[in-house]
Amino acid sequence: MKQDALDALFRAYYHEALLYTLSLSGDKSTAEDIVADAFFKALTSADGSIENFKAWLFAVCRNEFLTLCRRRKRHPEVALDASEKERRDEMADTIIRREEYRALYHAVSLLPGLQREVITLHYFSGLSVKDISAVTGKSASNVKVLLHRARAQLKTILEGTQ
Repeated sequence: MKQDALDALFRAYYHEALLYTLSLSGDKSTAEDIVADAFFKALTSADGSIENFKAWLFAVCRNEFLTLCRRRKRHPEVALDASEKERRDEMADTIIRREEYRALYHAVSLLPGLQREVITLHYFSGLSVKDISAVTGKSASNVKVLLHRARAQLKTILEGTQ
């Protein structure tokens, strides 16, 4: 029974978690590894007390990414090479097929880290401000401010490219 539930959750949230993690890491294989680790944690530790699985999964993905970043600081040989931005664009193109979403995703990728993260969580993954607050560890009002600033920055970026 638990396996059937996990399969359903995997099918429902895998692509959204992959897109979110890809926006953090910029590398498809790293993003896939992080998402796989997050689902493994769901399999081994979820006991049915999780109120919002999607927010919990994204928080686990974020924590796994931050752990990887700390590990890379300690061991620089693990760090990604200089073509990271090119790979991010290529991987985004394979995940996001439609042209208008590619332009939007590219504009989102130009945002500073935390703004990019809250925009991805809110608009691409459909998380509420409360859930984003739980994922990022920021207050709900701080998340609202970040969303407002990110939208303003996106408007500037998109108006400049047209």
